[in-house]
Amino acid sequence: MKRSSLFLTLGVWFASIALAFFIGRALSSTGARTERTASEALGAGQIQEARRSAPARADTVGASADEEEAAATLEQLRSQSSEMTRQLLNAAFAVPISDPGRSETINQLLEQLAASDPLAALEITESIASRRDAELARNNILKVWASNEPMAALAWADSALADVPYNLRNSQMEAIIQGFAETNPKGAFNYANAMSEANSSELRLKNRLLSEVIETQIRGGGLEEAHATIALMVDGPSKDNLQRELVNEWAAFDPVSAAAYVQGLGSDASTGMKTALIGEWAESDPAAAAAWLSNLSAEDPAYRQATTQITREWTRYDLTASSEWLNSLPASPELDRAVATYTYRAAQEDPPTAMSWAESINNVNMRNRMMQQVAANWKNDDPEGFTNYLDNSDLNEKEREQLKTAKSWHSSGHGWGSRR
Repeated sequence: MKRSSLFLTLGVWFASIALAFFIGRALSSTGARTERTASEALGAGQIQEARRSAPARADTVGASADEEEAAATLEQLRSQSSEMTRQLLNAAFAVPISDPGRSETINQLLEQLAASDPLAALEITESIASRRDAELARNNILKVWASNEPMAALAWADSALADVPYNLRNSQMEAIIQGFAETNPKGAFNYANAMSEANSSELRLKNRLLSEVIETQIRGGGLEEAHATIALMVDGPSKDNLQRELVNEWAAFDPVSAAAYVQGLGSDASTGMKTALIGEWAESDPAAAAAWLSNLSAEDPAYRQATTQITREWTRYDLTASSEWLNSLPASPELDRAVATYTYRAAQEDPPTAMSWAESINNVNMRNRMMQQVAANWKNDDPEGFTNYLDNSDLNEKEREQLKTAKSWHSSGHGWGSRR
């Protein structure tokens, strides 16, 4: 790490430690001062009797005075912290843009400032040259703000985001809802659930925000609460979407229980719920996901989609086991897609085997594309082996020429090789 980044990071760290220390000391001293005053005014033996006999009004007045003093102390400390953070931010912005720790330090300082002065923090993001970094900083600020003052953050959004581009507005609303849900998931859910569905854009935003609440709630350990909340919803697309989200998040840490839940729904389990379960499960244990898939009918839409999901994940770890599983499945258009996924993976490690799988694809166009992909890798990695394959194949002259001139394409433009 460069010296400038190191000093700045240490400054942020020390400032945070100092703030926590002073706040803690202020709170404890306020409490101690109250006890000391009482002790001085009464004898030791009279304190308990005074507490028992003092009118409720006196207790209330005393507590109110203590609370006001503590609040004033905290406000003063926040003001000092805010000023310290601003000074550190000025130093961070003065660091060369090429410094690798500059952006992260600025983000951390802005989040710290957001706890006491979110509007000032948002204004400072205008000084960030990178639009991507500025958006990330704004979202982090809004999340902090909403976790502390959700209604204020939402009121700001109503006016400040009115003319902001659709995607940017949605991103910032998601950040606000995330912060809101961290401290008050029920309130965040009720707010999102009351949003308009007047058009498809509004409905999409509403569903995204509801999903954010459920995700945040589950990650915070509130699975049962999230489950109960969704169960009370009126049947419809929004409820279906959240049930899928519930299963997806659940399967990330306990796929067996999530699978039992889906299985228990019977015919009420949607295709989206099943594919969410299998897709998440396949990332951690593709063999177990494949075993559960065998319980579904081959005519189930989820079955057809999930074969490719499982293959995509399984081939990352074990080409042999995944090929044995594919061999056990009945021929179908969906199997062709799974085989294409397998072929793409195998082409990079075992071109002869990959070519055999490519040749087994029933869809002519898909078969030709995958054979050319395998050929492009094979002729570069093992020219002699590729030539032997061509010499012993039953391909016609046109097909041979296509394979000889084939060029590799990358995963970014093709679903078979893409990663989730």
